[in-house]
Amino acid sequence: MPGRGRDLLRGGIACLGLLVAAAPVVAQEWATRELCFPPRIEIHDEVFAPEGRAELEARAAAIPHATGRFWRITAPGGGVSHLWGTMHSSHRSVLDLPAAVREALASADRLGLEIDPTFPDRESHDAYMRGDDVYRRDGSVTAYRDLELPERFEEHLVTRLRALGWSPDALPELKLGTLAELLLYDPCEDFSAGVLPSQDSYLQTLAHIEGIPVLPLEESDRLSAKLNTPGNEDLARAIIGTYAVYLMPGATPEARATALALYRTGQVGLMMAWDEAQVTAALGNEGPALYARMTEYLVDERNEDFVNAARDALREGGVFIGVGNFHLPGENGMIELLRAEGFDVTRIPLPGEAP
Repeated sequence: MPGRGRDLLRGGIACLGLLVAAAPVVAQEWATRELCFPPRIEIHDEVFAPEGRAELEARAAAIPHATGRFWRITAPGGGVSHLWGTMHSSHRSVLDLPAAVREALASADRLGLEIDPTFPDRESHDAYMRGDDVYRRDGSVTAYRDLELPERFEEHLVTRLRALGWSPDALPELKLGTLAELLLYDPCEDFSAGVLPSQDSYLQTLAHIEGIPVLPLEESDRLSAKLNTPGNEDLARAIIGTYAVYLMPGATPEARATALALYRTGQVGLMMAWDEAQVTAALGNEGPALYARMTEYLVDERNEDFVNAARDALREGGVFIGVGNFHLPGENGMIELLRAEGFDVTRIPLPGEAP
């Protein structure tokens, strides 16, 4: 199918430096190579406006386990596993895994990932390539325009779909689940899609070389199936509306560099606080409610399911779990959920990370 890949940016907010501002550009035109690949990965305080860095750091400090990407999980019986917060990006600074992370992966018996994007059989591959269950076949399925999102989003969504190889007339014909999946791609990944892996796919590649099997933490079609189910239109509206904001013009190389630097230094809570502030502001009065609904499903609900899927394997030990870094912190984050299950979860500080 045009523009469709199996390496979806699920589980973690895919924003890599969002700054929304008025500008005479449409979706993707701002995502130049110069913006996507800043020469220096460093934090620029000016991108945290209007809240300011101090305010966002204060919000981040209220998030449990706001700092750190790498954690050791010890089961009650003594089995040891690891939890790693990924960034869904192929930027070289993201693919440059710390030595301790590589070593833990190489010694693992299983690799837990959000999904296993490989096809289990020929039938599933052929059905995917035919685009089964992609288009709305009749008026009984909710259309994008039924969501009544701001009109300003439509131009950017159409432009984004065209960039991914879809017809400019596809927007009203796509099922909401299909549209949401397509929007999860970071436009900066367009330069290397199909060539360079995201960090999640890189982990899977390394595991494949070592003969380490993948433990999928959810079905690969979970998101699309959820949003295509009648009664979930509010969730579809929240997810599509939020990710439409990520397409809006106004991003800068400084913001991109800052997002990458925050990840490299393990300041996940600050990334979360910054992302929420920028997106909710762009969505206006509905912003807080839409962002909360999106997070409730894409992060919180899936955290519980990830832990449920990995529980038995973690009790045995030898598991390396790699999930989007936003899944780790917070009262409903995987660290707290695992501790509630009786696991001892301790941070492994990495070189260059914040204390």
